[in-house]
Formats: sequence, C-alpha cells, structure tokens
Amino acid sequence: MELVFSLIQQVPIGDLVEVILYVIGSAFSLILLSLSISAYRKNPQKRLLYAITAFALFGVFLIYENFENAFTLDNPFADIIIPSSTLAILVLFFLAITKRN
Repeated sequence: MELVFSLIQQVPIGDLVEVILYVIGSAFSLILLSLSISAYRKNPQKRLLYAITAFALFGVFLIYENFENAFTLDNPFADIIIPSSTLAILVLFFLAITKRN
C-alpha cells in the first residue's frame, strides 16, 4: 500500500486528475453499454443498436486515450483513428436519436 501512495505522490496532480477522469469516463461508458444491452434485450429496436455501438466505441476510445497518455504510445495511425472514432460516435448517437423503427 505504501508503494501506491509513493507512486501517487510522484505523479503531478494534473496527470493524476486526468487518469482519474479517464477511468471514471470508461467505467461510466461501460455501465451505459450494459444498460443499453439490457434495454435492447427487453425491447429490440434498431436505434438501440446504434447506441450500444456508440457506447462501446466511446469506452474503447477512452481506454485507448488513457493508455496513450500513460505509456506515451507513438502510433502513427492514432492521429487518424482518434478523430475518426469521435466522428463515428457522434454519427451513431445521431442515428440513435433520429432513426425510426
């Protein structure tokens, strides 16, 4: 336990807050994903599939961002993947809201 506290004391507060926000956002997106899957099982609507996919992408996006910041990944495709995934998430949420059954 002392090891954890000594590591936390060595990390700048801004970086620690950023990691905590990524973890909370990832957990929240996974909770929303599971709630969407549960809702889809009770009432299978196509627009819920868009929401499920968007929440899954958002969770993966946040987890990747956290790993990228923690381990300073230098992936040349990250500059393309990150904005593309954000656009895909927005499109999926738009479809989930506007699509009719």
